[in-house]
Amino acid sequence: MQKSFLLFLLCLVGLNIFAQKNLPTIKATSTTVDIRVGDDYFVKGGWVLDASKNPDIFSIGSKWLYETKKVSFITDIDSISFDVKPSSTYDFMILLNEKEPCYIQIVTLGNPIFMNPTILISVLLGLIIVFILAYLNWDKFSTERLLYFGFAAPILFWLMTFLSGAIHGNYNHFKNVISELGAIGTKSEIVTSLLLIVLAVICTFFSIGFYRASKKFRLSTIPAILSFGMPITMIWASIFSLGNEFHSLTGPLPFLIILGCLLSYLLWRRNKGFLE
Repeated sequence: MQKSFLLFLLCLVGLNIFAQKNLPTIKATSTTVDIRVGDDYFVKGGWVLDASKNPDIFSIGSKWLYETKKVSFITDIDSISFDVKPSSTYDFMILLNEKEPCYIQIVTLGNPIFMNPTILISVLLGLIIVFILAYLNWDKFSTERLLYFGFAAPILFWLMTFLSGAIHGNYNHFKNVISELGAIGTKSEIVTSLLLIVLAVICTFFSIGFYRASKKFRLSTIPAILSFGMPITMIWASIFSLGNEFHSLTGPLPFLIILGCLLSYLLWRRNKGFLE
């Protein structure tokens, strides 16, 4: 039994050595390596060789507009290129000074779940049905009822945070950012993305009620209009999860929401009608 186990281990080691020897290999005499991704990303000296890591991982997000993208590592004397696809890995080795092997792995993240056409169409149809039903029954949505969605939104947000954090399995509520709960490839990606869509609908109803109430009490509607940035941000974050190049493009929107809060104080401070 022990002999069989030792033989099995030797086979594994042998296979590993064989695989490493057959890796695509380039040479270098400098520890700094240039990286090129497609035609729009080039960093001179963007990679430092580290032989202690096996492998040293270079991770890039998936961009849903492309099928393949060329990734190149360029040393001072050699280069290697791969036509990468989402959800794939590519291994190679850079031999430093003819004697020190540096193993590198290129990892491309998968597309967000809503980049799947079937899922995206299903979600869009669901949203259309919800808003059509809301429109047909709009007489039942008084301004006061719409404003109650403002209480439901934070409750659902915190429920989503704790539920997704538990599903994620490696999430610290004090150290990690919320976007990590919906990051591409995580266990909590689907739950977080779907609940963000629900939150976006709830926040939209609240913003409509907010706008109505502002007009009713003859208050400036600017803060109410700016509050629509919240559902837009949530929908964007659910579609373009963390790990996708488009995820951070809504960066200015949260600032507009904060600006709306400040403007509400400045523009409404002489009018007590809204508070009553």
